Amino acid sequence: MRPFSPLIPQRKAQKSMARNRHKSNKDERLDLADTLIQNTPPERKLAVLRGGTSAIIQDKIKIRKSPICWAIPMDEVCYSLWFSNFMHLPIMPWDNISITMSTYLPEARNNLHEVFVDNMKDVKYMLMLDSDILPPPDFLERLLEHKKPMVGGWYRKKGGDCSIVVYKETKVNADGTTGVIEYDEPGTGLEKVVAAGAGCWLMTREVAEAIGQRPYNMERGGEDIELCRKVTEAGFDIYIDWSLNCAHCGVGIT
Repeated sequence: MRPFSPLIPQRKAQKSMARNRHKSNKDERLDLADTLIQNTPPERKLAVLRGGTSAIIQDKIKIRKSPICWAIPMDEVCYSLWFSNFMHLPIMPWDNISITMSTYLPEARNNLHEVFVDNMKDVKYMLMLDSDILPPPDFLERLLEHKKPMVGGWYRKKGGDCSIVVYKETKVNADGTTGVIEYDEPGTGLEKVVAAGAGCWLMTREVAEAIGQRPYNMERGGEDIELCRKVTEAGFDIYIDWSLNCAHCGVGIT
């Protein structure tokens, strides 16, 4: 029997709230998206890609139509309250959002993954974005343009040697845990990598469903390293866009 966890009622409540919010707001979001496109002056339209990722407008404005789940784990307690006040600003009206304020990061990520897989069947992508990661303004459109099953931006560790949280090799340590070999310097362009930190990446529904429920754990190392291993074993490649340099802020800065 699975041991009782005080987090189980919290997870159920979060799933229920996300399911109800998604159902009640879906039609409203899509109606607003159609209104934005329909109200664009004809002389400004180059193309409207209905069912694609965006409508391309002459003055470079992009209206995105592919729904995304913004999955935001708020384990950084001092950042949770202020970040939650800004969540509505960058999110498109037809997107979805799922947050968790669990103080244990693997548990927070698993909660978000579970809500996306179980309760957002019509959403194509999940964006895992930590509350202490500050990506470039146009990062999401640039990630979508790559059309990869799993692709992300990059950042450095907080404090210490500020090493790059992207890995070119993995190794098995003497105690059975998984070790990693980091990049010494940032790369260029779009590059296939072995693993990376989970603070800013875009995952397709195909990948999320293939790796199963609750894929994050600390059994053999970091929870993001374990996830990358499962993604690779499921037959998918992982990419980093080195042009997306994200700031990594939080209470761990020294």
